[in-house]
Amino acid sequence: METLATGIRRLPGRLAALEAVWDGDTDGWFVVLIAVLDDPQHEVDLAWIRHGSDLRVLNGQVPPWPEAQEVMETGTALAEHFNVPFPFAGPHQSDNEAPRWRTTL
Repeated sequence: METLATGIRRLPGRLAALEAVWDGDTDGWFVVLIAVLDDPQHEVDLAWIRHGSDLRVLNGQVPPWPEAQEVMETGTALAEHFNVPFPFAGPHQSDNEAPRWRTTL
């Protein structure tokens, strides 16, 4: 977490929120931890978290999604440290079309 906190302190702008969103590619789902800055056009991917391919789904190993649990713990701790919100619209189900934080303001 300290490495992420150091990276956040070096961002070019004021941190408005930390956000977690689902995304996916041909290997499967992953969660992205994003630093949302005051400038509406500026956000920075801090980490991509994936704990295996989507074969886990076919094998009945998920849900729960361990990457969601990891980002919840890390994102919550960082958000408390920086005193910003930490929205994650879909921690229990992978969904890359869940509403983003700025769109719900």
